[in-house]
Amino acid sequence: MISGGSIESPPKFEDQREYGLADPQARDGRSARMSALLSSVRQAPVPTSKGPCDLPILYRDASQIGVFFAADLERAEAMLEGTVLEPWPVLGRAMVAVYAWEYRDSTVGTYNEVGLGIQVRRRGSKPSLVKLARDMAAQPAQGIWVVNLPVTTEEAFAAGVEIWGYPKYVSRIDTSFGEAEATVRLGDELELRVPRLRGPKTRGFPVVTFTTRDSRLLRTVIETDCDARWGTGLGVEATLLGDGPTARSLRKLGLDAPRPLMAFRTDRFQAVLPAGDDVGPLRDSTA
Repeated sequence: MISGGSIESPPKFEDQREYGLADPQARDGRSARMSALLSSVRQAPVPTSKGPCDLPILYRDASQIGVFFAADLERAEAMLEGTVLEPWPVLGRAMVAVYAWEYRDSTVGTYNEVGLGIQVRRRGSKPSLVKLARDMAAQPAQGIWVVNLPVTTEEAFAAGVEIWGYPKYVSRIDTSFGEAEATVRLGDELELRVPRLRGPKTRGFPVVTFTTRDSRLLRTVIETDCDARWGTGLGVEATLLGDGPTARSLRKLGLDAPRPLMAFRTDRFQAVLPAGDDVGPLRDSTA
């Protein structure tokens, strides 16, 4: 796997029992379904400043963690002021998450990525949390507003910024997905530590992101496949180390000393990332 900028052997199968890989037959069945999807996708080149990028981007093998926090609703609202989006309140708080990926095999290369997102909805809409838990793509009025999305390669940076308007920047990201713990360090900004999780497993589900490009709002539905193991925030550590775009965003959200609510991990993440759909202007003309 990728760790500290070097290539190491991937985790052994027996080291990943907690993350959905203990049953070879079940694993092979899931892999066959996603492999069929990946092999059936027709890609087309889209020009970027770093050369053509074939869309959809295919992610064939990756590990991922996600750590969730409850942030101050007013602070989250301030980050979306003047837009058609607002934080989706849950018990009076804004739901914020930091994600990290180690992409070992993708059509845009091998790289690492960290993402900071806020769960949002269109102003005036009333999506259902129950439906969200069942299928994130089923309700067009909600999704994840991507606040920051640092990556480790110029190619991934160019594609993300120029095609989707993802708020990417290039940074060192060190990852380690070991048997007892997953750790991610984003430069001198942030460090995540997720111990072995003991909660339930869920299948992969579509992920919806909102981004902006040329003052337009783009909605992108990302099909994924994985078995994610969940757990509470007990033992999960999120530490702000210094300054940087993602660290500044977390501080703006009041998460100077973030207390994780829950986390998940998967070591067999696959995904199909298509171009986003233009769903109208980002700014609220009535504001």
